[in-house]
Amino acid sequence: MTKKQTIKKATTAKKTKAAPPAPKLEDFIDEIRARANEIYIQRAGGPGDDLSDWLQAEREIKNKYNIK
Repeated sequence: MTKKQTIKKATTAKKTKAAPPAPKLEDFIDEIRARANEIYIQRAGGPGDDLSDWLQAEREIKNKYNIK
C-alpha cells in the first residue's frame, strides 16, 4: 500500500463513540435502582408506578452501555 492510500484510509475511517465498559452485575443493578429512584422523585407522586420507573431506568442504563 502506498503512503497516499494509507493516509486516505486513515482519514476515512468512521469515528464512533464507544460505550463505556459494562459494570459488574451488582453495580449495574445498583445503577438501575438509583436511576429508578431519580425518576420516582422527578414524578413527585404524579402518574406512574414502581415497575414503570424501573423499566424506564433499565432501558436508559442498557442504552448507556449499548446493551440490547
